[in-house]
Amino acid sequence: MPILENDIFKKAMILVTAIVIAVILQTIATRTIKRIFERGNVPKGSIFINIARGLIWFLALLSVLQPVFGVAPTGFVAALGVASIAVTLGMQDTIANVLAGLTLMFMHVFEVGDWIEVGGYQGVVVDITWRATTIRSIIGDTIVIPNSVVGANTMRKLSPLSAYSFVITLDIHPEVDMAEVERDVRESVEKACADYIDPELGVLLIQMGYGTFGFRLDVRVGIKSLGDLLAARSAAVQAVAGRPWLARW
Repeated sequence: MPILENDIFKKAMILVTAIVIAVILQTIATRTIKRIFERGNVPKGSIFINIARGLIWFLALLSVLQPVFGVAPTGFVAALGVASIAVTLGMQDTIANVLAGLTLMFMHVFEVGDWIEVGGYQGVVVDITWRATTIRSIIGDTIVIPNSVVGANTMRKLSPLSAYSFVITLDIHPEVDMAEVERDVRESVEKACADYIDPELGVLLIQMGYGTFGFRLDVRVGIKSLGDLLAARSAAVQAVAGRPWLARW
């Protein structure tokens, strides 16, 4: 009887010791991961904290299987290995998204509020999670892009002028004074779009060379708000429509 009691006491001590060590390691791991993510200025790494906790408790369970429960850990690990392979294969996309999200966040490729173009989509970043990046298009559509897609495609981070502007292309008659045309275009567009133009972005004129119908002139207009885009573009088009220096419209 004393031998049985001693055996039970020994197993209980082993179990308690494993639990205490697991709790201590869990606390240290949680604090360390939180500190790393705070220094990296990225969203909470709860998913990685949970993974660390799960790994610690799994190791604690393995350490007490044989001495406390009399179960050989090798068979348990083998069975778990087969199951983990199946789970991993089924979660390939999720894992790829999380790894890509980790890279995007720690490298600070872009942040909430930035205007980006990726995978044929363009919009302002409204949310970044471990699995996906959410952007809002110029017409208000919400687009959720998996982080693996963001990482696998060319991503363009737009400047304020690219994001908050529009372009109209004009074909200019070849037998006119371009300096006079540019002055007329600038004055007309600035007057017509006075309520919409951002003073810091203004109106930018870019000569694009000689085309089929004459000189090509890009007129890029920077605006205060994306909500004004359609109205500002319409006003700019009407301001230059019918000008005698136009080769065609």
